[in-house]
Amino acid sequence: MEGLKHKLKNFTLSETSRKEILKSNTDKEYVPSEFIEIAKVALAGHFLVNDKISVHPTAVEFYYHEESNDGIKDPIVYHRNSKKGSKSIFNFGILHNHVSGIDITFEHGDSPERAIRASMLIREFEIDGKNENRSTMLYEALYQQSSIFEGVSAKWIDGKTEVEVESGYRKNVAQYDENGKKITKEDQPNAFLTENKKYVQDLRKWQFKKRK
Repeated sequence: MEGLKHKLKNFTLSETSRKEILKSNTDKEYVPSEFIEIAKVALAGHFLVNDKISVHPTAVEFYYHEESNDGIKDPIVYHRNSKKGSKSIFNFGILHNHVSGIDITFEHGDSPERAIRASMLIREFEIDGKNENRSTMLYEALYQQSSIFEGVSAKWIDGKTEVEVESGYRKNVAQYDENGKKITKEDQPNAFLTENKKYVQDLRKWQFKKRK
């Protein structure tokens, strides 16, 4: 089985996947096969923390945004260019901490203006058979209140076999209008709403869990 590093390093969307995603105004529920293949590997492996604690992802979400003018847009992506300027491309495989939790990054491109912003958020995880659905608790799980004088270690360990996965909506990810603003429940009262009931849910099924 190909490892997670290999999957992320060689990631690219096929032309078929790109065209289907760009049709999102009419078909937001298309699930890219490339995300499925990465999720199968990610949900089979685990983080090994300080060489003794295993942290197993149980749900992951993909975030994908193309900076080119005609590219795929994912307005929820934090690390992207703005009117204030361009952002450099993240180094491959870093753990990016932000308000929703921790991403594994796999951005690429020859310049920030043509960058592909790609990351995988660990939405849920398991330690000692107990599942945690608060993604921000991963900070504690990976760093384990470790002493900086003794060293902190969190490395990825691939599983031996892929797992089967099922897709769903990303948690509390709102749909945006053409002006870049979140669509609220007042704007579309009959629409399917986010879990917090504040916004219209983005219908891209880019979250993956192990199939039960």
